[in-house]
Amino acid sequence: MIDDPEITTRVFLRFSDRASHRDHPEWGEGKVVHLSTSTLPGGAAYVRILFEDGQERTFNNDLNDDRCAYYMGLVKVIKGPGGILFQR
Repeated sequence: MIDDPEITTRVFLRFSDRASHRDHPEWGEGKVVHLSTSTLPGGAAYVRILFEDGQERTFNNDLNDDRCAYYMGLVKVIKGPGGILFQR
């Protein structure tokens, strides 16, 4: 296990999480269908999301990277009690 905080990957989305893109509402809601996280220092972390428009799109999933999907407009969709929708 890597203990160096400079090279540890912090992932934004996990398998089966749901997400939407704030700049592309036409894509609809998506579901994470694949994760790829390198175990090498400085390695990349990617997430593949299948959106309601039928397209799979790949995003950077490393919160330590300025190009992470979180910073590029992807928001996690969380459904709470009674189907209430939360986004963060």
